[in-house]
Amino acid sequence: MTEPYAWVDIDSQLRSKQTSLRDIPLYTKPQWQGLTDAEIEEFENMELGTHDLCLEIEAKLEEKNT
Repeated sequence: MTEPYAWVDIDSQLRSKQTSLRDIPLYTKPQWQGLTDAEIEEFENMELGTHDLCLEIEAKLEEKNT
């Protein structure tokens, strides 16, 4: 049997190791979610400076991948 990729505890917190006997092992890695063409177009239409645009993109990717 393969080793778990990660563990989920009773509070649904993702862990890199088992911390309790009640933790649930995860054997598959979550699939990365990138931006769609429509989402990229939304960012292209924003009138933001580079720094603010990067923060907006980062927030969107974090939202999609948590």
